[in-house]
Amino acid sequence: MKKMSIFLLCAMCLLLPAAGAAQGLPQFAQAVGEGLQEGLAAGSQLAAQSMDSDLTLALDMGAARIEEGQTLTLTVRAGNPRPVETAVTIELNLPERLSCAMDTAWEAVLPAAKLDAKTGELVPSETAFTREITLAPGGESETVTVGCEMAMGARFYRATSELSLCVSDIEVSATLTGTDAGRMQPGEAYGYRIEVVNSGLAAKTLPVELILPTGVALSGELPAGFAQAGSRIVGQVRAEAAQGDEASHAVIEIPAFIEEDALEGDADAVRLLTGTLRADGERIPLPRVQVCAPRISARLIPEKDSLEAGEEMELRILVVNAGLAEADVRLSCMLPEGLTPVKLATAKTAAKSAQSAEEKAKETDEKTAEQAQAVAKAQSDDVEPKQENNALVYAIHMDAASEADGGITANTRTITLRVRAGEPQNNLSERLLGTTLAWSADGGQTELGEAVATRIYRPMFMGITADEWSGIFWAGLLLIVTVCCLYAAVRVDSGKEEYSCD
Repeated sequence: MKKMSIFLLCAMCLLLPAAGAAQGLPQFAQAVGEGLQEGLAAGSQLAAQSMDSDLTLALDMGAARIEEGQTLTLTVRAGNPRPVETAVTIELNLPERLSCAMDTAWEAVLPAAKLDAKTGELVPSETAFTREITLAPGGESETVTVGCEMAMGARFYRATSELSLCVSDIEVSATLTGTDAGRMQPGEAYGYRIEVVNSGLAAKTLPVELILPTGVALSGELPAGFAQAGSRIVGQVRAEAAQGDEASHAVIEIPAFIEEDALEGDADAVRLLTGTLRADGERIPLPRVQVCAPRISARLIPEKDSLEAGEEMELRILVVNAGLAEADVRLSCMLPEGLTPVKLATAKTAAKSAQSAEEKAKETDEKTAEQAQAVAKAQSDDVEPKQENNALVYAIHMDAASEADGGITANTRTITLRVRAGEPQNNLSERLLGTTLAWSADGGQTELGEAVATRIYRPMFMGITADEWSGIFWAGLLLIVTVCCLYAAVRVDSGKEEYSCD
């Protein structure tokens, strides 16, 4: 192409002078020749300068940030100001966390610059090369430098650009709401509070799965986007990107309650319920719920096993709560006919009778001795009973048992009732009477305690009671007095007769 242009110019230079001479224009031919010489000299100088010009290299990423899992289009722009095509080698330098599916090093030929017909200047050509880069999940948010190098022979060109790698920094935690240190009773409601904190510069949607423990059921509506299938609750939580140094917070609450039969078959009246929580496939610690209920037992401890008719004794009611929940207890003590309540013992009398009951119990069996020791240590309550259907009814409140040194210490209360033995009926010398006790906690099922037998007797000697012996004594005495009186009267009459005869 260049050679053809030079030939045409030479031909024009040869023809123009001949045409000018033929027309008589020698001056015009001289002027054209000088102009052509100057143009050729200027074009040669411009071409020489263009060959010495440097190539240009620019890196355009379209955005200054990329989030994990996203793809960004990177554009390499190479400029060629030379009037000839130029072969180059281009290589991208990417950080380890950025990946590219295409080659990051390649060879290319840059098109030659074009001559502007209006200005007469060379316009550099520009070639664009695009690559798709992806940020792999993981790591922290940071700013990296993406580089590109272009080589043309011994010359090297470099372009760099900063790119913010934005990833999420998620922390998930779960707490319980509406509970007293995680302790609940059957029928009570509480909630799971799940908080998602994002300290990273990229937003993320997390799948959340909660499996309710056995004995727990949903008590209200689920948050938006959540659904329930049996005991499994699933949904998604959107954790927005942090704003500067301020992390974002996303909170959801799932309402639940303890089922009434959660402690069914549990003799200790306490059970730990543990569910399962997973967020983004990872297991999150979930607080445990301690379900507990009152465990009430009651026992009658008499001061004596046998009572003489008319004698009094103290009948103590021992109430024990071995459960970790408080309760309102209703006690019903049914006294048999032959035992009548007198009055409640004072605290001093109760303590004395408690010691007596303890000593009495030690002579019987070990179980009763343990109960008596608990009675002796417990404070006697002066609780006024109510008479209902021939029964003495007590309404008391029992605090929960306490936990100490890894064990459970039961809460104990005692009620002291003083009773008097009546006379055995039907002229019986003795009679066996049974006292029963029943109780219920928080209006629940009524339980019966072990009955206590008390022997009521009349004191006898040789099968005769003291009253009978007293009657016999006075009858005998009256008989003796009567005999004496009769004897004295007879003697007086006998003396008078003897005196009259003389």
